[in-house]
Amino acid sequence: MAALTLRKVDHSGLKTGQAATIILLIVAFVLNSTLLVAFVALAQLLGALDVPFAPYRLLYQKVLKPSGLVKPHVISDNPEPHRFAMLVGAIFNGVATLALLANAPALAWILVAIVIVLANLNFWLNFCAG
Repeated sequence: MAALTLRKVDHSGLKTGQAATIILLIVAFVLNSTLLVAFVALAQLLGALDVPFAPYRLLYQKVLKPSGLVKPHVISDNPEPHRFAMLVGAIFNGVATLALLANAPALAWILVAIVIVLANLNFWLNFCAG
C-alpha cells in the first residue's frame, strides 16, 4: 500500500467555514429561514466540491485574510476528510431545506442542530467526524 502524501491545508480557511456555518444556521433557526439553511447547504456543497467560487472560500480569501482579521494557519494535512465533512453538512442541510419546504420543521431543525454540533466540535476541539 502506497503511503499517502500529506498536502498543505490552511486550517484558518476551514475554521472560517465552520464559524460561518454555525452562525448562519443559528440565525436561520432564530429567523425560521428556509432560505438561509438552503444557502448554507449550497455553500457547503461548493466547498466540498472545492470550487474557486465557494462562498466560504471567498469570504476567507477576499475579505478576512486580506484585512488581517484572520491569519493563515497552513499545516500538512489531507483535505479530503474536511471536504467529506462539508459534503455531509451539505446533505443534512439540503434535506433540512426540503423538510422545511414540506412543513416538517422538527426534522429540519434536528438535522440543522446536528450540523451545528459537529461544526462546533470541529471549530473548538479540532474533532472532524469526516
